[in-house]
Amino acid sequence: MDAIIWTGIGVLFLLSLAGVIIPIIPDALLVWVGFLTYKFALGHVPLTWTFWVPMTVLTALLIGADLLSNAYFLKKYGGDKWSMIVATVGLLAGPLLLGAFLGPVAILIGPFLAVWGLEVARGKGTFALRIATGTVLGFLSSTVAKIIIQLVMIIWFLIVVL
Repeated sequence: MDAIIWTGIGVLFLLSLAGVIIPIIPDALLVWVGFLTYKFALGHVPLTWTFWVPMTVLTALLIGADLLSNAYFLKKYGGDKWSMIVATVGLLAGPLLLGAFLGPVAILIGPFLAVWGLEVARGKGTFALRIATGTVLGFLSSTVAKIIIQLVMIIWFLIVVL
């Protein structure tokens, strides 16, 4: 029975890492479901406050990494709140609309095209490409940060319980 539960926890952790690049998968939530599954289904090693407090801080960083990185790059490259909103829509719609044609690259192309289209429509012609590039750089940097933070959380968990 323990092997089945550990397999489930492993699947949850893998799905959480996939959630970094697939926006409909709740990455941070799945890491926590893995932790809680261990706590309530196995719990051979108790998880104390010295585990839960840092995990809470890392989760806040995980969520903040996405917002801060995207906001930073959009501002640096000339975008604004509308660019951020449209980039989010492009992040969700890109894979749905372009995924069949472009595969996983659609997750980058969607926000890029959405922001570029917005900025062209707003009359920012020459800066539209720059702002759209900032969107992609923000997404890529937040992806790297989120993967690192999640790996730290998962490795920390494994060190504590194994």
